[in-house]
Amino acid sequence: MKLKDFKLGATGRYPRGKADTSDEGELQMALAADHQNAIVRVQFGKPIAWLGLPAREARQLATLLNEKAEEIERRKQ
Repeated sequence: MKLKDFKLGATGRYPRGKADTSDEGELQMALAADHQNAIVRVQFGKPIAWLGLPAREARQLATLLNEKAEEIERRKQ
């Protein structure tokens, strides 16, 4: 998939079924190290009330967040 073809936000799919009545389904998001503002930017493509992740995916997200935070810290030195 090319980056320009990547769409943020809802996909309309429920790959693990609906968690509850407030579940709006799968969400495509993006992470970036925003060096100008020295922040890790998480883009969801739409307003979200909550994010539910299976344990493996939660750990993967934590790893990615840490990697982007470290990238910002390295650049500040």
